[in-house]
Amino acid sequence: MRTLSAALVAAALVAAPALQAGQDSRTATSLEREFVANGKITMDLSAGEYRISGHSENRIRMAWNVRDAWRLSDVKARADIKGSSARIETDGPSNNFRVTMDVPSKADLFIRLTAGELRLEGVEGSKDVELHAGEIHIDVNRAEDYQSVDASVWAGEIHAVPFHVVKEGLFRSFDWKGSGPYRLHTKLKAGEVWLSAKR
Repeated sequence: MRTLSAALVAAALVAAPALQAGQDSRTATSLEREFVANGKITMDLSAGEYRISGHSENRIRMAWNVRDAWRLSDVKARADIKGSSARIETDGPSNNFRVTMDVPSKADLFIRLTAGELRLEGVEGSKDVELHAGEIHIDVNRAEDYQSVDASVWAGEIHAVPFHVVKEGLFRSFDWKGSGPYRLHTKLKAGEVWLSAKR
């Protein structure tokens, strides 16, 4: 299954869409914006490896790196803030593009990533995450925080231990209902979904 995932990730990396002309292009390696807690953050991310962590400050911080320093000029990243809503967009080289991101620990997240690996931890709120190919790792905090949870993968694996679910193969999915305030949605075409609880 990992061989299939790797092949699809490679194909998606090559086809990763670029941001429209006229958006911010920078040779820096980071950006920072003030942002309120309990807001909504929408992310449109190009292929790469992303680690998103919740922290106690009301700020969004992003830092990125590439294997070859001369490729930094190819990176485009922006974070637009409007009240309690933020929109983050990235576009980087088709390989070896890595991004770390800190967001307020209480926030609703809507994330679309073309391909690669996404790790999300320490964020309390609703989460809507979709990825074409690769791996999704989400720290859900506590299963009882959620009102509804659904996850699906066309080809691959789902490991959701807090919800007592482990599935693998083709067209696998599960739905779970609880009494918490949040919603969790994950969708992956090919690869692996890992839902865990660290506390």
